[in-house]
Amino acid sequence: MTGSLSPATAVGYISTVVIGLILFDRWLIYITLIPATLLLLITGYLSLKQYIPYAPVFNIAALKPSPAQHNFWVGSMVFFSVPILIGFFGLFEILLSQWREREYEIKRLSQLDFLTNLLNRRSINEALNTLQHDHTSQSYAIILLDVDHFKRINDQYGHHTGDQVLIAIAECLRQHSRQQDKIGRFGGEEFIVLLPQTSLRAARQVAERYRLALETLIISPSKHLHIQVSASFGVASCNEAEDSSQILTQADQALYLAKACGRNQVKSYTGDIQQFAHH
Repeated sequence: MTGSLSPATAVGYISTVVIGLILFDRWLIYITLIPATLLLLITGYLSLKQYIPYAPVFNIAALKPSPAQHNFWVGSMVFFSVPILIGFFGLFEILLSQWREREYEIKRLSQLDFLTNLLNRRSINEALNTLQHDHTSQSYAIILLDVDHFKRINDQYGHHTGDQVLIAIAECLRQHSRQQDKIGRFGGEEFIVLLPQTSLRAARQVAERYRLALETLIISPSKHLHIQVSASFGVASCNEAEDSSQILTQADQALYLAKACGRNQVKSYTGDIQQFAHH
C-alpha cells in the first residue's frame, strides 16, 4: 500500500527480521525471509515496469517532483513507521533485559557449588588470587576445614544423608561468618573460608567459633535420625606465604596437624607446625 521501497516498508521489514531472529529458530526465519524478499523485489520490478500501481494509497503523479516535499506523504510514513519502531524497541528492550538476567543467573550458578550453594573451587581460587594481588588488603588469612570421619556417615547412612549433612554444615558456616568472608566447598567434605584483612590470630578465633558451632550442631535428616559432627581446622596467613598456592599448602599442613593431634581442633601454620616438627 505504501510502496515496496518506502521507509515504512523498510522499517517493518528490518524490525520483523531482527525480532524474528531473536525469538525463533534462524532457519525458520530464513525460510520465511527468502519468499518475502522475493515478493518485495518482484512487486518493485512490476511497479517499475508499470504492470501494477506503485503505492496505491498515494497519487504518485501528484507527489512530483519529490514525495518528501509533500506533507501527506511524510505524515503517512511517520504514521506507519513510528508504531513499528515503538513496538520494536519496546520488545527489544524486554528481550535484552531477559537476556541480561539469564546471563547473570548463568554466571552466578557457574560460581556456586551445586549441592551447598557455596562458592565452588574455581570461584574460591579466583577470589584468593584477587586477595593476593589486592594491595589494599595487606593481610588476609584462610581456613581449611575437613569434616571428621565423614566417610563413616556415608557408609552408615548413605550418600543422600551425607549430602544433607554437607548442606547443614554449609548453612552453619554461613550463619557464623562475617559479611566480608568468602566461604566455599573445596571438594568432598572439605570447606574453605577466605578472611580479608584478618590476622592469623583473628583467623584462629574465627575458626574456633566455627568449630564450636559445628560441635554443637545436631543434624536431623529424618524424624528418628540425629547426627552430630565435628571438623578439623587448618589456618594460615599471607604473612607466611609468598603466593596463593603456598598459603593453601600451609593451611593444608595445619589441617593435617589438627587431624594428627586427634581431630576436632584448630591448628595454624606458624608455631603449631614447628612444635609438632620438634616432637
